[in-house]
Amino acid sequence: MLETVDQLDDRFELDLMLVPTARRYHDEIVQKVSRMPRVRLIEPVPQRDIVAHLNRYDVGLYLLPPRNANLRHALPNKLFEFIQARLAVAIGPSPEMAKIVNRYGCGVVAESFQPRSLAEAISALDSESVSALKRQAGVAAVEMNAERNAELLLSLVERALHG
Repeated sequence: MLETVDQLDDRFELDLMLVPTARRYHDEIVQKVSRMPRVRLIEPVPQRDIVAHLNRYDVGLYLLPPRNANLRHALPNKLFEFIQARLAVAIGPSPEMAKIVNRYGCGVVAESFQPRSLAEAISALDSESVSALKRQAGVAAVEMNAERNAELLLSLVERALHG
């Protein structure tokens, strides 16, 4: 993601909220960010506050190269946090994430997992298209939330029990 931002023009900045679970990796990121004027490290917020905090941003960026089958088909919390925060979503072509982003029209999906590819997709955005994508994230958020999923799960259990 740092490489992606490095290839974007000055319209774009990246804020990273890192939790230092792997100290060596965290320190490596901190060192890289210190040389990148358009990237900031911000303090983590409690889990319950993430969506409200993210809402002040425009685009949620996530590039997850498919290093194994689990990563290839991942549906990370970040995607749903971005949607619930009503952000435009910018991702690599992870199949399951791309299905959601394309279904709702709430973001851009890069052609490949290369940082340049995602940078090209993001660079094509302007303020009007970002606003439209954010509105579509709002549509997705109404359908893709814990309350709605609980209803669906209860319905499935009810059908399984009572055929």
